[in-house]
Amino acid sequence: MTIDTKKRLVIAIDCDDVVVESSPSIVAWYNKQYGTTLHLSDLYKHDADDLPAWGVTSRDEAINRVNEYLSTDEYAQLPPTREAIDTLVWLGERHELHLVTGRADFLESATRQWLVGHFGDLFVSLEFTNFIVPSGHEHKSRSKADVCKQLGADILIDDHLHHAEQVAQADVPVILFGDYPWNQADELSEKITRLANWSEVREYFER
Repeated sequence: MTIDTKKRLVIAIDCDDVVVESSPSIVAWYNKQYGTTLHLSDLYKHDADDLPAWGVTSRDEAINRVNEYLSTDEYAQLPPTREAIDTLVWLGERHELHLVTGRADFLESATRQWLVGHFGDLFVSLEFTNFIVPSGHEHKSRSKADVCKQLGADILIDDHLHHAEQVAQADVPVILFGDYPWNQADELSEKITRLANWSEVREYFER
């Protein structure tokens, strides 16, 4: 993947497990709250065969439980890593940043409060795609590929393979962030570059 990092870019950046390490805290809270034994590898699995691990009988119930946590003070106090803060501030001085999250838009208030609390006005916009929402949610989901096109994004930084592949198919380069159970692949598109952490992201944009 070739991108001119010397020019001012429009960068779309995912929130959970990219800006903030959400999943370990979600799993720990969920297991404590509901007496389950979830692992990171269980996240993003809500099919019927996977529901027993969540201690629920429906996908919606699992989603609502996670959204419950994302609205708590405990989550609101979960800080980004120092590495993420430092790199994002550095990127924001050189490029235009947009937060593009798969969260449901009814979490906008809590998410915006958290974002402003840690980053001020660093991000130009906060975009919700409603990727994982309970049935009957009144707002339609939209793909991150569509959002990236609307923003005129030059690149997306995201941890989820599904989003990375969709955005790459829309001819937008992607940094596949981190090493998670849900972003493994035997082969990646030439438009997708896997980077392990924010130090590697900074090195990529310093080229």
